[in-house]
Amino acid sequence: MTDRRTEDRDLATARAELARRQEELLAALVAGGPVPPGFDPAQVRAQSTGLAAKRRDTVARVAPELPHLLGPRYGPLFLAYARTHPQTDGYRADARAFAAWVLTHGRPLAADQRRALEQWLHPAPARTPSRLARLRRALRR
Repeated sequence: MTDRRTEDRDLATARAELARRQEELLAALVAGGPVPPGFDPAQVRAQSTGLAAKRRDTVARVAPELPHLLGPRYGPLFLAYARTHPQTDGYRADARAFAAWVLTHGRPLAADQRRALEQWLHPAPARTPSRLARLRRALRR
């Protein structure tokens, strides 16, 4: 009969190996990492592209201003961004990180696109009405 400690050690080794292989596969799927041995490279690339497209579409639903501001460049730019930037937070954070990436690493933008994207990323603080404006509004009621 095998020793219990040997079984525990073998199980721990098997779990560590499985975790390492899962990390490699995840890196290949969402972070542009190499395809691990034993996986079909074409299938992993297809799945990776599908996941990036789903992420692109979800970011477009969460922040519809981005596809509007970037026009037809949105899709290709987002896929280029997604290849090297795995999502670490929610989709709103992903949208903001993508916009910042476009401003610093994306292909040159037209001046009006750059300005609009910067304003979207860093909106001006809302002005608070002056005391006089608040008084006028109160008196009108």
